[in-house]
Formats: sequence, C-alpha cells, structure tokens
Amino acid sequence: KPLPPPPVQPAVTPVAAAVPTEAGTTPSLSQQLVQMPNTIATVDREIHMLFALTAPRIVLFGNLLSAEECEQMIEMSRGKLGRSSVVNNETGAYDIHPHRTSYGTYFDRGENELIRRIEQRIADLVQYPLENGEPIQILHYEPGGEYKPHYDYFDPRQPGNEQVLTQGGQRIATLVMYLNDVEAGGSTVFPEVGVDVLPRRGNAVYFAYCSETGALDARSLHGGSPVGAGEKWIATK
Repeated sequence: KPLPPPPVQPAVTPVAAAVPTEAGTTPSLSQQLVQMPNTIATVDREIHMLFALTAPRIVLFGNLLSAEECEQMIEMSRGKLGRSSVVNNETGAYDIHPHRTSYGTYFDRGENELIRRIEQRIADLVQYPLENGEPIQILHYEPGGEYKPHYDYFDPRQPGNEQVLTQGGQRIATLVMYLNDVEAGGSTVFPEVGVDVLPRRGNAVYFAYCSETGALDARSLHGGSPVGAGEKWIATK
C-alpha cells in the first residue's frame, strides 16, 4: 500500500446502497443512518452496527466473524507468512518499508469453503459485487509491530500508481477484520478525525475513501498503532 500522498478532494461513500425517499431523492448520510437497522442480516449471519461516522464514512461492525472462523483463518495462514510490502509511489515496485512491520499472506478469492462463505457475507453487508473485491489478506503483528498512517487508495497523481490502477482500478473502501483480542495496543487509528478503533475478535471496521465520481477522501488516513503486548491478527479486504 502507498505511503501518504498529498491531500485530495474530500468525498464520502455510504456503506450500503442509499434507500430512496418518498419523493424519489437520495437521502443524506445522516438520514441513511436513521434508516439503517442496528442489526443487518446477511446470507448466514446477523451483523451488529456498533458505531458509524459519516464524514469520512467509518462503520464498526460487531459479530462479523465467529471465534471459530477467526481461529481457522489464523491457523491456515501461519505457515505461509512473509514480510508485508508497500507500493512505491514513484516506481510502482513493492518495497519492504520500516513504516510497515507486519507479516502477511492472502487467500485466493473462493479458495475454500470458509473463504467463500466470508466473502459472500461481506458482499451482502456492504452491497458491492463479490467479484469487485480483492482477495482476503491476513496480517500478523508481533509486539512493537505497526503500520504508520497511510492511505489505501492509489493517488493517480503519483507515477508509481499508474500500473496498479491499470491492473485492478481504484480501491473504494477497506474492511479490517480483527481475528484476535490484543492484550495492549494494536488499534486502528484515523488521525484526521480522532477515531481510534480497538481490536476485538470478530469485529470489523469499514471505511470508504472513493466516491462514485472517483473523488478521493484524504480524511481516510489511517494506521495500525504499535502492538504493546501480545500479538495482533487481522484480515483485510
């Protein structure tokens, strides 16, 4: 993932498709939150809405993953972890960088029954097509491990992002799923808006940073704070 580029035009994207009002117009984000149920039924699991921020759009979900699903993803990942890399904004190369000290791997889309089930659940939850999602990535942070604040989108003004954008298009949102309870530290921080999400197994934080018109939201700057004690496992999509 790229290191922070210069700020660009703010925008927000809803977590789910907007519900038309009686007059046929699209409601504001605050109206959408009023209309959205506190519990969302997906294909196989009820997900809880724990908090929601409208600008930028950040939503914390509870009960997205079961304890067994979290453990299964961790165990299936242990033997194939490698040092995480970042996209070089200037060259497009994938570099090892001291700003990101995790180890990671990924599952191919639809790789097994567990991954297919979770991918379908996520597609139901955020109302984006299954085929538009990147593969689920697993990340492991040891004590002291962190990812300094960065953006998940690819700034088109940076020459190194041209090839990435050609391959898969622009990212529009991220879902970070917490696979274990961290003893200390390891939160997901959003320094531009003062939000700090503590990792709790089975929960997930969603944040959007690209509108339907392609406007990018610099307020989505985020990072993973250092793990103070224990270890941290997350899955991202």
